[in-house]
Amino acid sequence: AVVSTQSGHYGRGYREGMTRLMLTKIPYFKEIIVSSFRCEFCGNSNNNVHPASSMGDRGVRYTLTLTNTNDLNRQVIKSEWGCIRIPELDFEIPPESQRGSSNTVEGFLLRTKEGLQSQQKDRREQHPQLAEQLDSFIGKLEDLIGFTQPFTFILDDPSGNSFVENPRAPKEDPQLKVERYVRSKEDMDLLGISSIREALDNEVTDNQNVLPEENEDAGEETSVRYNENTEIMTFEALCNACGRDAVCNMKQVDIPFFKKILLMANVCDHCGYKDSEVKSAGGISEHGQRITLTMTDAGMDLVRDILKSETAKIHIPELDLTMTSGCLGGRFTTVEGMLENVRDQLSSINPFSFGDSAPTDGTETAEDEGKDGMKNVISQLEAVIRGERLVKIVLDDPAGNSFIQNLYAPDSDPNLLMEEYVRTDEENDELGIKFMKTENYEDS
Repeated sequence: AVVSTQSGHYGRGYREGMTRLMLTKIPYFKEIIVSSFRCEFCGNSNNNVHPASSMGDRGVRYTLTLTNTNDLNRQVIKSEWGCIRIPELDFEIPPESQRGSSNTVEGFLLRTKEGLQSQQKDRREQHPQLAEQLDSFIGKLEDLIGFTQPFTFILDDPSGNSFVENPRAPKEDPQLKVERYVRSKEDMDLLGISSIREALDNEVTDNQNVLPEENEDAGEETSVRYNENTEIMTFEALCNACGRDAVCNMKQVDIPFFKKILLMANVCDHCGYKDSEVKSAGGISEHGQRITLTMTDAGMDLVRDILKSETAKIHIPELDLTMTSGCLGGRFTTVEGMLENVRDQLSSINPFSFGDSAPTDGTETAEDEGKDGMKNVISQLEAVIRGERLVKIVLDDPAGNSFIQNLYAPDSDPNLLMEEYVRTDEENDELGIKFMKTENYEDS
């Protein structure tokens, strides 16, 4: 239902049109605001999509390799901060273009083509050389729309509110690479987070100038506080949701028969946002490690401690389920808690598998069967959580910083298989150590 309407002087003729706003939620994704404008005088109309929820914890980058015409039909949500790039054409759709849109890959390309063609007649008269160059580029766009060759579609969004459909979900899609990254200073400037922080810093500075007598010893204090009783270090941080000052609590924990780790928890008193993360207190191991837990007793195995680093993958062969690195971040919980995290992530990973995008006419294509497959996997995963089904859980970490509790320690656990392996060049590149020089680096 439309929750709000507003009129104003819009459209090509600057006459009064009507904008309708609707707050809705895409099932298993996020809340959004859909705005629809139409002018009854000139017929001009447009639709926009805006996220109603806060920004993601990190930015997200989707890299889709299109290999057939079906890939052109993948659904895409591009937020107002999202940027689309096609390397083969050295082409980019900036955030301010087609902002807040929900379309297919083909739809974004078609809208770009129509936008370029709209003024070609005038360009040919006024700037014939530019028009000729655009005609050549439009021809290349038409080749992509007709899919004459494979190409790459990249959607980069520092707000984390954009999305590219995975029709194979919950299975891993070899054509779709999802990367979540820490925002740079430029990203924070784009989102306006830096401006908020600078305004708050200026406000604090003004208060200090007004009351200098209360801050005479400020130079001797530090923003990092350490509690000797709890061994918790507290320092200022920036809230990923609202951009205001938050508090980060950090504690070093020594896991028996493993390593030391850092538990970090962020709390924002302004918006109530909370976040937790686990970091290794040591470096990257010499070899990657693969840990396989064979569940034999749900009561015992579900309460095992598990540490998943942000570089680790989770694979459950019986469910044909793989969660790639970065999907859940760093977690220190139990096996049951980790499975619940996986279930929740699956429920939000592909909104087009549910709601209006799901088949309703009783007919199913191969893609529709894939959508039903996600629901079946989630159902089977819940059975594992309830202890009604036993499976194998494989934790694969190229950095070697993950862990599953050995209930028989210091003896070996018959239900745990630990394997070390040599990392590939691609894995070393993803970890940032492919070209790192650790010996005789003074000579370089």
